[in-house]
Amino acid sequence: MANIANTKDVVIGNNKGKVGAGNTVGIQGGVGKDASLGNVNEVVVGGINDGKIGAENEYGIKGGLKDGDSIGNVSQVAVGQNSGEIGSGNKITIG
Repeated sequence: MANIANTKDVVIGNNKGKVGAGNTVGIQGGVGKDASLGNVNEVVVGGINDGKIGAENEYGIKGGLKDGDSIGNVSQVAVGQNSGEIGSGNKITIG
């Protein structure tokens, strides 16, 4: 299985930066079965989040998507106090 720009199993105190954010991914052709693109999984921010988690990513994909593909998903994210962006502002272009 292909994993591109994934962020997994991250534990953070206070976050003012970027976690899995601001990535640009351009793919032409297939990426294979069960591919994952830009996923953010199992992120725990124990303190305050003023940053970006899985946000403002850009995806340009040509050639279609296969069954089971995941693009720009944010899952199992636990954040204390949040004034940042989570999974927002992503741009996905599929040609």
